[in-house]
Amino acid sequence: MSMAKSILPYGEAEMASRFRKHLFHILSILLALLSAGLFSGQPALAQSGIDTVVHYVEGAPSDEKIAYDVTAYVSVADSTGNPIKDLAADAFTLAEDSQQVTVLSADLAPDAPINLVLLLDTSGSMSGSGIEAAKSAASNFIAGLGKDDRVAVVTFDNETKIRIDFTTDHRAARDELELVDATRGAGTCLYDAAYQAVQMTATVPSGRRAVVLFTDGVDEKADGGTCSIHTADDVIRLATESGTRTPLYTLGLGSKVDQKSLQRLAQDTGGRFFYSPNTNQLDTIFVRLSDTLRSQYAIKYQSTAGPGSHTLAVTAKYLSAQDTDTRGFLLPNFPLRLIFVEPAEGQEVSGTTTLKVETFGQGETIQSVNFVINGATVASVTTTPYEAQVDFSAYPDGALTIDALALGADGIELARVTRQVTVRVAAAVAPTPVEEGGGGLVSNYLLYIIGGVILLGALVIALIVLAIAKKRKEEQRNKEWDEKVGGVGAPTVEEFSSGSDRTMDSWEMSSDALGMLTVSSSDDSSMIDQRFEITKRRTTLGRKADNDIIFPKDSPVSRHHAMIEEKGGGLFLSEVEEMDEKIGKPKRPTFGTFVNDREVDGQEILLQNGDEVRLGKRVKLKFEASARIRAGDEKTYDGFTSTGENDTMDTHQG
Repeated sequence: MSMAKSILPYGEAEMASRFRKHLFHILSILLALLSAGLFSGQPALAQSGIDTVVHYVEGAPSDEKIAYDVTAYVSVADSTGNPIKDLAADAFTLAEDSQQVTVLSADLAPDAPINLVLLLDTSGSMSGSGIEAAKSAASNFIAGLGKDDRVAVVTFDNETKIRIDFTTDHRAARDELELVDATRGAGTCLYDAAYQAVQMTATVPSGRRAVVLFTDGVDEKADGGTCSIHTADDVIRLATESGTRTPLYTLGLGSKVDQKSLQRLAQDTGGRFFYSPNTNQLDTIFVRLSDTLRSQYAIKYQSTAGPGSHTLAVTAKYLSAQDTDTRGFLLPNFPLRLIFVEPAEGQEVSGTTTLKVETFGQGETIQSVNFVINGATVASVTTTPYEAQVDFSAYPDGALTIDALALGADGIELARVTRQVTVRVAAAVAPTPVEEGGGGLVSNYLLYIIGGVILLGALVIALIVLAIAKKRKEEQRNKEWDEKVGGVGAPTVEEFSSGSDRTMDSWEMSSDALGMLTVSSSDDSSMIDQRFEITKRRTTLGRKADNDIIFPKDSPVSRHHAMIEEKGGGLFLSEVEEMDEKIGKPKRPTFGTFVNDREVDGQEILLQNGDEVRLGKRVKLKFEASARIRAGDEKTYDGFTSTGENDTMDTHQG
């Protein structure tokens, strides 16, 4: 009887068979999707799709040109999330601030050192097998780091603990990791921990940096509610600021993890997100993370942009697919440099010769420039132009090295430049034989006099021609400088050196300037004592790179803070109001604008000679009027007549 019940009619048996086939088909599809990268946490791409991520961009002033050498670290993955490692330089297209730039090289950089914070969740939910599996996988990950890689181990639950700071002693880091354990009943202050980890990376030297964040949950206290003071937006904002620029690689474990937030942290900072449904895949996930870090391309190009914030878009092409990612980055101020103007490299010198250098870039105030030959100082110049007359007749024939040193307070060397010359002692001129007889003697003297007059006349004419040519050459060089700094090619050091003097600490105002601003206080020490001419009818000041005068490191200065406009023969200062999208209204600079400690408060202020302008809390600038508007020194606003559109002005005493 039981045997009869186990036999199904033909129709039911066929349905069961079809069900098994459909179930097998569904399972096959699920396995295919998982193999396509769901465990990695990356979006499932089309079979021919690729995923490009710009992790980190760093620029440094070039040694040879007035330009920047920029390196972008980029990874490209295929549709399964595996790194693509065989791309050539022509597979990449770069655009800086929407302008295409030339790729100089694109090579895999598996040995490029990295400063890495390993951030491990030790909340109550990690107790037991979870924390042991995470420690084992993380320890193997540290063991696979390069010898020059620096790692810090940090744990978090209700609080963040630095177990070991940045070190290349990977054995010590693994030993410290072995002592880590989960805290039963503790919460998960995830965003506070991530925020502190990013802050740690900002203290390390320039170079690659990253935070690897591992968690099995969401930001919450053990009894419910948010645990962190900071938010995901705070972490992203800090990780993408100019001074930090740190990608976050996030690893999520289990079904309770907030995949969406972790993926956003990674995507918005230049990292990648990895997901493991259980502890069995943790070793594989950490191996994939290690492969990602070791499979980044170092793409190099040269930038002629100015100091400040910029944006780089990188497009990668592989087979028939392509993908683009964009990342912000910062170009620093040029450091102080000396540039030899005279003599030229390898030039022959004899007798009294001019030595001359010019300065470029920003740094401490120069107290003197010393010219040194054979270890002895032959001249010391304290004001511009930095030039001196040196007699080379005392030196023997042959090669000679001249050093020029810029010295600051207490004789500290700020910059140095070296020039090689060749000394040649002028040969003695043999006297012309004198013919016997009075007539011959008179004739020779007459010839000497006539020759001397002709020579003197030719010398005067030559000097006049040289002066005119030099003036035209300087005007042309200045014009070329303006064009090149504006983005049309990078001038070389030699090209720069033939231009006008650009010394920061004793810059005389040019004839076409309306006025000048001198920085007397700033969070950026390199900005102090720098001088900026006002030559346009409208000059803008702010933290963003599109201003005429930029304060990139002064956070209390707004992105677009203030402007100075020429109206009716005077220069007027006013604040820039930008639309606040949150409130739908124009917003003035957060920390205000002041003239002689009096707040501008939305008014237009006529600047007078000697006024002190303050942007925000700490940036102070001294205003100097040019001769063109010097009549305004004694004006008050009551006595000022505007010829512009606005004729209502505030008043203040100079």
